[in-house]
Amino acid sequence: MKKIASIFLISFSLLISCNKNTDNDDCPDDNEDLGLISASIDFGECQYKLNETTFIVQNNEEYLILQETIKEGLVTIQNCTFPEINFEDYTLLGQYAEASGCTIDFNRNVAVDSTAKYVDYIVLPEACGLCEMMGFSYNFILIYPKISPDYDILFNGKHK
Repeated sequence: MKKIASIFLISFSLLISCNKNTDNDDCPDDNEDLGLISASIDFGECQYKLNETTFIVQNNEEYLILQETIKEGLVTIQNCTFPEINFEDYTLLGQYAEASGCTIDFNRNVAVDSTAKYVDYIVLPEACGLCEMMGFSYNFILIYPKISPDYDILFNGKHK
């Protein structure tokens, strides 16, 4: 009986410590999108793992290739939904990021430098708490206006 009580006490204290970390005022409340980000894009209930970590999609042909890549990378058999995108006006960017914690948010910003002619897609994951839960996202977003072909596209300050 003492063994069961000890196990219960340890489990309860671990639960409280993890919950305490998620309720911390320093934990981020939500993902934050700044700059040229028009919308966040997800592909439904898909769970997939891709080899690439950065994505630039400027037209329908590239979008079809991305869709096939996602379908090939499915971890579980689930239906994916791919929204229609007007590539006359928008660019689709994606950048893989991961973190470990009780809560994980992905703060994203797309900064543009018109003089140097580049766009930088910055993703900063913020994890909070001591839980060992791993979270990841491919952070697919729409950029408006569409990125001009004469601009370089950087991901966290680096070329693809």
